[in-house]
Amino acid sequence: MNIASPLPIGVDPPPPQVFSRVFSTPPGPPWRQARAAKLEAWHGAPIPIADLIHRVKRLNPWAAGAPGRYAAFYVRAREFSAPFETTVEVDGRQITVAFGAPALPLARAGAVGALLVAILASLTLLGAGFWLGLSARMEVSARLDIAEQTAAARSRSMTQLKRRADQARALRVVVGSNRPIGALFDDLRWVSVNKAPDARIDALHWDHGLLVVEARGESPPFLAPDRTLRRSDKPIRRGVWLWGVVNGPTGASQ
Repeated sequence: MNIASPLPIGVDPPPPQVFSRVFSTPPGPPWRQARAAKLEAWHGAPIPIADLIHRVKRLNPWAAGAPGRYAAFYVRAREFSAPFETTVEVDGRQITVAFGAPALPLARAGAVGALLVAILASLTLLGAGFWLGLSARMEVSARLDIAEQTAAARSRSMTQLKRRADQARALRVVVGSNRPIGALFDDLRWVSVNKAPDARIDALHWDHGLLVVEARGESPPFLAPDRTLRRSDKPIRRGVWLWGVVNGPTGASQ
């Protein structure tokens, strides 16, 4: 800790002794470093801060990612009787520091206060206008998003309904106008239940109640006594035979 030699001011008593202390703050925005420096000046005071008057000065320019370097200056409160300014040597530099300040004339103080009030009011209005505009834009954007999502959902629903309607029409054409659609599902269920374990079915054809399968090998692809299997006279292609399935327990035939 350095002790500065006060400069005599005329014949008046010398000003109080000024104690200085140099320290660093972590990297960060300038306002955060200034706050950290203020806290460090309080906690690192040579005696309880309530018994001191202190000032904090930055010693280096702010730079992104660099620590801040500060100096704290203290005088004992009981020795302070009037505002004064002095020069203190810190790190080989002469730093001017002032303790206390004369009061502003009443008229000037009123003008400064009115100016500050006007500035704050302007900033408040600008801030309110900005937030109102931003809120309105966000609300419009949210409504547009909801409208787009609703339109997309309706489009998907209409597409699904059209697909189902097309499938239903195609299924009705295959089944026939006089045959219940459940007959097709009954035959598909029969195929899945009665398929022979070693059967290799390449394709299944169903048209107006007629069930035909393409199966590899000459062995019947189904094992069920409730229907008759009729095999084509010749393979439709190499190793593949056509089998017709007819209702009625007459056994398999060729």
